[in-house]
Parts: sequence; structure tokens; C-alpha cells
Amino acid sequence: MKSKGKTYLLILILPLLLVSLTGCSLFGNGKKAYANYVQCLLDVNYKAEFTDYMKITGATQEEAQKVYDDGLNYLADSLMTAYGITDVEGSDIKEQFTELAKNIYSHASYEITDVTKTDGIYQVTVTIYPIDILLISYDDVVAYIEDTNERVLAGDYNDYELDEYEIEYAQGIIDILNDALPNVGNGEGVPVTVTILDNDEYYYISDADFVTLDKTILTTTIVSDNPSTASDAADSTVDSTVDATDSSDTSAEPASEETDTTVEPDSSDSSEATAQ
Repeated sequence: MKSKGKTYLLILILPLLLVSLTGCSLFGNGKKAYANYVQCLLDVNYKAEFTDYMKITGATQEEAQKVYDDGLNYLADSLMTAYGITDVEGSDIKEQFTELAKNIYSHASYEITDVTKTDGIYQVTVTIYPIDILLISYDDVVAYIEDTNERVLAGDYNDYELDEYEIEYAQGIIDILNDALPNVGNGEGVPVTVTILDNDEYYYISDADFVTLDKTILTTTIVSDNPSTASDAADSTVDSTVDATDSSDTSAEPASEETDTTVEPDSSDSSEATAQ
């Protein structure tokens, strides 16, 4: 095999998690309802906690599971792209990265810290404590990529088939990240404020607001292509678009704001849900 080294030294992670931005169908507009809505969106994506999401949005168990699974798959693909990893047919590279994504997001930490109303507009502030796995594994990953490049130049992979080379390289990255998991922590709290959009029929948050929340969950680092500038890495995030997963629209029977309600899915297709 004529090997091509991993000549770009980078740790570039796209932390965007695809989410079903289904609007809230819990009856009763107000601070508690809006806070619960934002909390359930975070929980379904990062914690695989489906109960409140299903109750508030009217989604089924299968739909809630799909929101979570799609997010894991997206993060797995993003990690693989960031580290220059190719999924080899017949290998378990993608499966290992999906499991890694699950373990990373199990460390997600956030809390609703404020709900305000100004000129009739509600905003919910979430304090997020970013997961630091990419920071604590940074030095080991850079050293591994540098070593891989040196081995390529030395001809160590000349007798490898391309798939063998890709699998070995990928496994090294996977092992580094898995080894870092027991030491994962969370950074200082970062407040992120989202706006509740309420059109008197539905209330929800925008795609852009969720992207902002999502980008804050995982601390990201970009490293220059030039190895000599590796120590100059700076925290950054990467722009991307949301490919929202569809979920059933929902409706709710009238009830007082203080009373817990149950909801049933409507047959219409929408990214919002009824709030009366």
C-alpha cells in the first residue's frame, strides 16, 4: 500500500446533535411549562430520558428513541470526520464511535437557571457545563497522529492494505478517547438563553437556539495544520445546519396551569405542538 499519512493535525469536533424540535403541547403557558419544555428537549437528546418528552410533545417511545439514536449517529460521524477516519466495510469502527458518543453524552451536565418575561416574551436560561473529553485527550491525540505520520514516512505501512491501515488508525483514536472517559469532567457553567416562540397555537424554540445549546454541550478545539502551532489551539465551534427529525404534532385538552396533563399525538405533521 502506498500510504498517505494523516498530514492534517487536528481535533475538530462538530458537537451539533440532530434534534426533533417538536413544540410543547403541555397545556398552560408560563414559566414552569416553558422550563419543563426546554429541559425535556435536552434530556431526550443527551440523557435518553424519554418520559417527559413523550408527555409534553406527544411523541411515541419509538420517536423519542429515534431522536436520541439519530443524535448519537450524528456525533459519531462528526468525530470520525474530524479525526480523518474512514468507515471500513465489515469493520466495527462506526459502532465503536456510536458507543463512544453515548458514553460522552452520558456526562452532559446542564440546569435551567432562569426564566424571564420581558414585553410578553419568555426566555429560558440554561447553564451548561461543557464536557471536556476533547481537551483532556488533546495531547495524546496529537502525539498519536504525529507518530502515525512518522510511521507512514518510514514505510511501516507499505505492506498494509488500505483498509488495514484505516482500521488500525481508527482504533488508535478510539482507544485514546475511551481511555479518557474515566477522567471526563465538565467545565465552568456557560449560560445560554433561548427564546420561547409562541404564536398562540404552539410554543417552541428555534433551530438556531437549539444549535447554540448543542454547541455548548461539548468543549471543542481546533488545531492548526502546522504541527508547530499545535500548542496554540483555541476553543471554537463549527457552523452547521440542523436536519430535524420529524415527530408527530400534539394537542392537549384544556386544563389549569397547575394541573398535570397528558397529551395525545395529532395526525398532522409539524415541528410545533399545540399549547392552549
